[in-house]
Amino acid sequence: MMTANRSGTLRISRPTDLESVELRVGTSFRHPYPRHWHEQFFISAITAGAGRFHYRGSDHLATPGTLTLVVPGDVHAHYDCGGGRSFRSIHMQSSFVASVVSHVTQRLDSHPGFASSLIADARTFQAFLKLHRVLEAGGTRLHRESLLLRFFARLIPHVSRDSFHSSAVGRESLAVRRAQEFLNEHYNRGVSLKELAALANLSPYYFHRVFCRQTGMPPHAYQIHLRIMRATTLIREHRPIASVAAITGFTDQSHFTRHFKRLRGVTPAQYAGQGKNVQDTIPAVGLAS
Repeated sequence: MMTANRSGTLRISRPTDLESVELRVGTSFRHPYPRHWHEQFFISAITAGAGRFHYRGSDHLATPGTLTLVVPGDVHAHYDCGGGRSFRSIHMQSSFVASVVSHVTQRLDSHPGFASSLIADARTFQAFLKLHRVLEAGGTRLHRESLLLRFFARLIPHVSRDSFHSSAVGRESLAVRRAQEFLNEHYNRGVSLKELAALANLSPYYFHRVFCRQTGMPPHAYQIHLRIMRATTLIREHRPIASVAAITGFTDQSHFTRHFKRLRGVTPAQYAGQGKNVQDTIPAVGLAS
C-alpha cells in the first residue's frame, strides 16, 4: 500500500515467506529521520535525488548509485538534501543475515563484523536493486535465494571490518549496558535520570555524558525508540492504536502518533493499513542447503 503526502510517497511491503524482512520504496521522499537505530540490518539504495547520512559525528552525502548499510544498534540519522529523495530499502533480522552469509562463506561461524557505511560500487548497487524488486514482486523461492546469495557475495568485501566496533572503558561500558538492559525491561514506565545513574553507580551528569557518548543518543530518546519498536510489533499484531499507545507508555495517542511518525515516516494508522493484506505471522524459513 502507498502512503502519499507533502513529504512524498512511501510504500511498505513484507514478503510472506521470508522471516522478518521488510521492504520500503520511497519516491520524492522528504521526511527527515532523526537519530535512531534499528534492531535489524538496514540497507538502502538512493535511486534519485540525494540524502545526508549522519553517523558518528559526520555527515555523508548519499547520491544515486550509492548504498547505505547500517548495522543493528548503530545510531544514525538521514535527511533530504532538498527536492526529495527516492530510494529502495530493506530491513533484515540479524539471524537471517547470518544464515545468508554462512551460505556464502561456507562457514557456520562466519557472521562478519559489518561496518555501517556508504558503498559506491555500481555492480553491488545494481545487484541490490534487482534483489529488492524480485523480493517485492514475489518471485520464485529459488530465484530470490540465488539473488540473496549473489548480493551478499558482492556486499561482504565492502563492509566486513573486524575493527569496526569501538572499545569503551570497561566500567563505563558496563554501566551503560546495565542501564540499557533496565530500559529494555522497563521501556513503558517513567524512569528518571537519577534512577538510571544510581543503577550505573555514576553521578547523573556523568552518566548522561557517558550514555550519550556510547549509544549516540540521550537516555530519554533511547527509551522513546524502544517504545516505538514495541509499538510497531503490536500494530503488526492488529492491536488497536489507542491500546498500543497506552501499553507502550505514551501519555496520549497524539503523543504516540507524533513520535511514531517522526521515527517511522508514517502515522500508526497508515502503518496499520499497509499491513492489513500482508501475512504478519511468518513461518521461519532458511535457505535451502
